[in-house]
Amino acid sequence: MIRCLLSFRVLLFALTSATLGLAACRRSVSADDLDAALTQHPEILYRVIERHPAEVIAALNKAAQVSQVATQQNAVRLAAEKTEAEFASPKVPSLDRRIAFGNPRAPITIVEYSDFQCPYCRRERDVLVEVMKRYGDTVRLIVKQTPLEMHPHAMKAALMYEAVAKQDPKLAFKLYDELFNNQERLDAKGQAYLDEAVTRVGADLARAKADAQREGIRAVVKADLDEFTRFGYTGTPGFLINGVSLEGSHSAETFERIIDRHLARIKGAVAAPAVSPAR
Repeated sequence: MIRCLLSFRVLLFALTSATLGLAACRRSVSADDLDAALTQHPEILYRVIERHPAEVIAALNKAAQVSQVATQQNAVRLAAEKTEAEFASPKVPSLDRRIAFGNPRAPITIVEYSDFQCPYCRRERDVLVEVMKRYGDTVRLIVKQTPLEMHPHAMKAALMYEAVAKQDPKLAFKLYDELFNNQERLDAKGQAYLDEAVTRVGADLARAKADAQREGIRAVVKADLDEFTRFGYTGTPGFLINGVSLEGSHSAETFERIIDRHLARIKGAVAAPAVSPAR
């Protein structure tokens, strides 16, 4: 409402100035003059609003629409500039001793910063499955744990995933699918469901629960969270595609545009002939 009133005061200033200009040759009304008058006599503003509600609402709606379009265009421009900057200078995540879905030597690495209780992460899992199917051995996926405080069971799930990964990467991949496929059960049952899920995928539950409490596993999750924050993400899911970042839910086409551009650059670099030294 404050923004609406400020916008209307600007409109009222324009109308007042035009009216006084037509009435006589006199000193022009400044913004300070109008502000002082409206501050001392706000009833002027209220009377104008009461007498012309439709016009006021229409003017404010139009101003809001113009502002929204400008904001969206600016956001698109900034995102494009950010992407270009990251193609030129990619972000470099730590991948030391992290398990990967897909070909471990794939030329394209997608890093996912994920929360097992995040509904948007669950939705994006299907997008990632589609992307992985399209590119096959060309793409690998590395999952990093970024449990948010707003999700009460997310940290337990993250620790359990990393504990199972220590046993067998294939079992961790199964647990990843299990937890997202049954996110409602995780939400409702918490640790009890985690125990069920770990057992269902074939992991050693007692070992996983013990490892989940060890400092080494906790350090992995803390490092993921620190990296997530350092790279400027504010919510989950977040992604790095060979160092180019995305935040939030995106279509498979968005991933494909970035992947295809990376692949074209890689292909071009391989195909480029070696430059002979000057004689």
